Amino acid sequence: MNPYAQAVILSVSALRMIPHIILYKVYRKRIDPDLEKYSADGTGVGAFIKVCTRQQVFRNLFYYRLGEYVSVFIKWMLPPERTLHIWCPYIGPGAHFEHNYATYLNAEHIGSDFYCLQLVTLGNGKDGRRPTVGNRVSIYTGATVFGGITIGDDVTIGAGCVVSKNVPAGCTVVGNPAVIVRQDNQKVHIRL
Repeated sequence: MNPYAQAVILSVSALRMIPHIILYKVYRKRIDPDLEKYSADGTGVGAFIKVCTRQQVFRNLFYYRLGEYVSVFIKWMLPPERTLHIWCPYIGPGAHFEHNYATYLNAEHIGSDFYCLQLVTLGNGKDGRRPTVGNRVSIYTGATVFGGITIGDDVTIGAGCVVSKNVPAGCTVVGNPAVIVRQDNQKVHIRL
């Protein structure tokens, strides 16, 4: 895109973003770790405007960080992705959602540096309990994680994987039913 056209579009967009920018400055410590994951320009108001204008799923995360009662007054100006649903009491800093349409994040706890693609479901099991997700966990397209299970730190859950049992730290899990194919950088084949 022409740099002048881009500057004009961003300037006009900035007008409707004035309340967003004010809230970004107030809650900057909460927002910046997430913004770093989305922006090649680092953090700051310019990076925030660019990412918030272009990345609809970032807005979901931004509104989540603000809280339901604060964000309700500004969501209509820059609507979030309507099919990304976040029902977690806590998501650690540095989360990154990529192309997240039709995604349901209903977990007890999600740790820091969480990476998630589209069509992912984290949800209740038959017992009504929800998963607990560790730090530096990546969940790829179409994966389903459910029940009162624990996903350890540094876990990768492959596309289309169905996980209903605990996953130890340092693993890569694939398939339906889920199988650990890598643990502590060693190839393995362990059924969950």
